[in-house]
Amino acid sequence: MKQFKTFLAICAVALLSAGTLKAQDLATATETYNTAAAALNEGNYVTALENFNKALKMLEGLGEEGETMLAEAKSVIPQIHLRYGKELAASKDIDNAVVQLKKAIETGKSYSVADVVTEATDLLPQVLMADANSLLNEGKFAEAIIEYNRVIKADPENGTAYLRIGMAQSRLNKEAEAVAAFEKAMELGEKDNASRQLSVIYLKKSAAFLGAKNWAGAFENAQKSNEYNESGQSLKLLGLSAVQLKKFDDAIEALEKYFAMDTNAKDRSSTLYNLATAYEGKGNNAKACGYYKQILTDATYKQIAEYKVKTQLKCN
Repeated sequence: MKQFKTFLAICAVALLSAGTLKAQDLATATETYNTAAAALNEGNYVTALENFNKALKMLEGLGEEGETMLAEAKSVIPQIHLRYGKELAASKDIDNAVVQLKKAIETGKSYSVADVVTEATDLLPQVLMADANSLLNEGKFAEAIIEYNRVIKADPENGTAYLRIGMAQSRLNKEAEAVAAFEKAMELGEKDNASRQLSVIYLKKSAAFLGAKNWAGAFENAQKSNEYNESGQSLKLLGLSAVQLKKFDDAIEALEKYFAMDTNAKDRSSTLYNLATAYEGKGNNAKACGYYKQILTDATYKQIAEYKVKTQLKCN
């Protein structure tokens, strides 16, 4: 009987000690939590996060006594990461802003704070995009490409990022990379903008080939330019190279469209001369005469036009 009473006494002491320890742990956790809250009020996010995380670990082992503060800590930690990330982004500290936004997403998912996850997920590519745009505008094309790729990593369906990668690659004279980026941008909703950019790439190539009298190269690239975005300049290059290649049907179609865009253009006489040449090449002398007659008074083409009208074609 005496031994049994002694055992009960020992148990009572043990329970009392456990209760005392638990109370001490709760007090320590509460103090740490309050330190974190005070740091948060002062805008000291690093100290706030450090102490909220410490408090959270303490509270997880305290059962019901710590449930309320534990729930509050789990709710506030993702919000701090989000707020900190926003402030870092506003101060242009992009790398650290990205770290905090990713932590906001990670902790938001872990602690079921869905609104933080949504906002941080939406904000992350926007922050990266703004930084990339600044670099692009500053002419730092290689650096901009790196940032746009970070946008794509965060948001793989971002067509605008691909579009601007194409623009940067184009400025770096990396044609193949630019074309690949623009084509991807077209797939992701940037069809109009990417098409115009691709058209310009092939237009420049066509002009270079024309200058080198590589008529086939000029024709092929002018066609590609038109396929993406028909323009007066690409029609002109297509028509001029087609005349040289004796592709008269293509020449006539392109040059008549071009001429219709601006009948008073500075190169009006050149266009009319090439149209006359194309129709003559097809054997349509009536149409050829009509165009040759329109340039009889032009100083550049007067002599050849008179010869065609009066001697070779004997126009009425």
